[in-house]
Amino acid sequence: MSKKDILSWFYTNSTALTARDIAIILCIGLLCSAVIFLTYRFTYNGVTYNPKFNSSNVIILLITVVIMLMISSNIVISLGMVGALSIVRFRTAIKDPRDTVFIFWSIVEGLCVGSRNFKLALISVLFIALVIFAFHLYVRKWNSYLLVIRGSQTAMDAARIQSVLKPSVTSVRVKAVNQTDSSCEMILETKVKGTLSKENLEVLHSIEGVKSFHWMLQTGETIG
Repeated sequence: MSKKDILSWFYTNSTALTARDIAIILCIGLLCSAVIFLTYRFTYNGVTYNPKFNSSNVIILLITVVIMLMISSNIVISLGMVGALSIVRFRTAIKDPRDTVFIFWSIVEGLCVGSRNFKLALISVLFIALVIFAFHLYVRKWNSYLLVIRGSQTAMDAARIQSVLKPSVTSVRVKAVNQTDSSCEMILETKVKGTLSKENLEVLHSIEGVKSFHWMLQTGETIG
């Protein structure tokens, strides 16, 4: 075989895909992306749910499927795609590490579907979804709150505040204390099984000298 024949084989040899094959592959990809979409939607526990990001995961998976079909159809195209994708740089900052996981998950499932490894794609997407739901149910049982208490210096006794809160919360830890000549501010981290009720908050009124207090749920999400 001459050099010309080898080059001709690289340019002309390709895997034929019918319209029916492409439609089936894209439908399987859409099914996997629907699992990812629903998993993100029902396990999200941040401050504000972003439907645009969630729908973007669906599109990322389908685009990855198309890229894989292009690469697998022709060797020359695959080399060109590798060169083209190597210069792509994404500058969008992802603030929540969980969002990075879902983007990577969408890309991996797109690679599986695009390479026509359907069994691996379907089993893996269901298994990962079950793992995420399991973690979500476990974490939801234990919520972490930041408690900011402001009052007089005599009222800001850490041991006293902890003894008052202990029946309502499972864990209390002092994070910071800010003190002035006339007042004091104390920041505590508390862990509660489930969610806080009105009764959990009213116990602080029994401490003489407490002027105000604020509860904030910690989600680990970066805002701004």
